[in-house]
Amino acid sequence: MSAPAPIVSGPTLSTPTPTVHKMRRRRVPSQLLGDLIVAEDSILEFPDGLFGFASCRQWVLVGAGRPGWCWLHAVDHPALAFLLVDPFECFPDFSVELSAQDLAVLGASSATEVGVFAIVTLPLGAGEAMTANLQGPVAIALPTRRGRQLALGDAGFGARVALPAAAEPRTLE
Repeated sequence: MSAPAPIVSGPTLSTPTPTVHKMRRRRVPSQLLGDLIVAEDSILEFPDGLFGFASCRQWVLVGAGRPGWCWLHAVDHPALAFLLVDPFECFPDFSVELSAQDLAVLGASSATEVGVFAIVTLPLGAGEAMTANLQGPVAIALPTRRGRQLALGDAGFGARVALPAAAEPRTLE
């Protein structure tokens, strides 16, 4: 004899099956940082590339071990990475005005959606200072994952401005 079926009053409740979203990951080879495993949706698109690197359109941001510093690494070129710094932290008089065209390329509705970084040039010799390119900062709209290098020729900022000694990290990961 089998056990009687349980009696259920009211609607039958079923436990919903949880939806599992697998984050797609991608391997980005890097000669500088070792192979990186990044989420597909963290890849930045630069429709125009960077100055001198127009064909490099996909990049990832990787922390550099210090707030305000990061690496911008090309997805398809293992040897191509730029050290970036927050120019507003190092140069209090620095400013950027984003044009309507800049915002359109970035897919941003306002400048508040855009982060701006300066590309850092590392010194060749001991005792030399790191410099920041304030004429060609990189703008990134995080909501759209789109970036663009800006040209600030008339702004009075240099392409190789020495970073203040206090801003230079002793080591970067």
